[in-house]
Amino acid sequence: MKPIKSLLVLAIVCVPAFASAQGYYGRHRAEPEEGGFHHRAGRLTFGFGLGLGGLHDGGSAITTCTNCDVQPLTFEANAHIGGMVSSRLALLFEVQGNVQTVQRNGFDGDTTLSQGAALFAAQFWVIPQLWFKGGLGFSRLTVDDTYFTEDFGSGTALLAAAGVEVFSARNFALEVQGRLLWTSYRTFDDNLTSGTIGLGVNWF
Repeated sequence: MKPIKSLLVLAIVCVPAFASAQGYYGRHRAEPEEGGFHHRAGRLTFGFGLGLGGLHDGGSAITTCTNCDVQPLTFEANAHIGGMVSSRLALLFEVQGNVQTVQRNGFDGDTTLSQGAALFAAQFWVIPQLWFKGGLGFSRLTVDDTYFTEDFGSGTALLAAAGVEVFSARNFALEVQGRLLWTSYRTFDDNLTSGTIGLGVNWF
């Protein structure tokens, strides 16, 4: 038999077997781990989220609402990037921004509080669709009104968050998340607590 014909026969015999083996092992890798966790270990992860909530002020200098009948909403946005240490644990660099506009009465005009935070965080999946997150980092706050802008400078930021993946796959998740961000300024004399609920998307 000529070499070309021999290779052709070998290909006809081997390719289906090779494809079958690939399919078998591919299905095996796609199967969830023990406990139903997705195979995400060693993968890059990134995502973002949007939420609504409120700000609570503490101390003497920061005031989230002076003459308000109703507590105004806080708009929140967050994003992260990091790596999956295992299928249940991620180490992340996290950023979060909060904006709240306070409508004042009389001639005081509007006051807008803008806060940004950058943190290192760890996220742990208790069950395949439920996770908890904690983070530590730095924040910065500015307060703008009609007449001037006050910069409170840098402060300390602590993050606690939890989420439920309403759609959960190995490479993608859509989730409902709750976030609590505590920040402190001027040697802990003034602080803000942000609580928000929103939606997030993640890729793995």
